[in-house]
Amino acid sequence: MFLRKRAAFIGTMVLTLGAGFMLGQVGKANTNPVPGSADDPIVTKSYVDSKLAGIGAGAGSGSAATGGFTVLEMQQGQTLKASSAAGLEIIVRSGSVTAIQGQLGGLANVTTGQDMSGGAQVPLNHLIILARNDGRGIKINSAGITYVLVRGAYSIQ
Repeated sequence: MFLRKRAAFIGTMVLTLGAGFMLGQVGKANTNPVPGSADDPIVTKSYVDSKLAGIGAGAGSGSAATGGFTVLEMQQGQTLKASSAAGLEIIVRSGSVTAIQGQLGGLANVTTGQDMSGGAQVPLNHLIILARNDGRGIKINSAGITYVLVRGAYSIQ
């Protein structure tokens, strides 16, 4: 009988201490969780802000912002060419633009899955990839401003 009471007492104490420990942890939240971790599983503003920190900051002279597209305003007669072996992505948003073929091939129209030869009309709103910096590019033919989205290293002549 004594052993039963002692076992019951020890079991009750273990459960009481365990429950008290668990209840003590419930109110303690990590006040500075790492975004996207198990402590902060929902996509939060801080997570999005950290991912967007370097995007859009530096297009300028020949390098589109990493991760996003940069809007270029181009004029008639200008050419846009890849200036890096990493390649260049282009989306023509307005105007009349023709393809400039490189030494090793044309432009890849990812939207249609076709290769574009030099002199071909570049369709609006199609994703065009210049896979090499061997002279491939586009030439602006229309008067006024032509808007082109670019991602990657480029040169304008």
